[in-house]
Amino acid sequence: MNNQIRELSMDELDAVNGGDVTVVIEKGYVGIEIKIGGYGVAVWATEGSVCGSVTTPTHRGGTCTPA
Repeated sequence: MNNQIRELSMDELDAVNGGDVTVVIEKGYVGIEIKIGGYGVAVWATEGSVCGSVTTPTHRGGTCTPA
């Protein structure tokens, strides 16, 4: 039995979820969002805050916490 855990490449992520992976890195901002079939999760950090959100077909909500 193969129980190894490994990171997926961007090509593998695209094949699994249809290509809805967004990564943004800018001065003072880093974020990643992954969506699969109307559901998603996002995490980002800005100067002074760490934020996150959850998306479903009927809801999109998030919150930020001061760093």
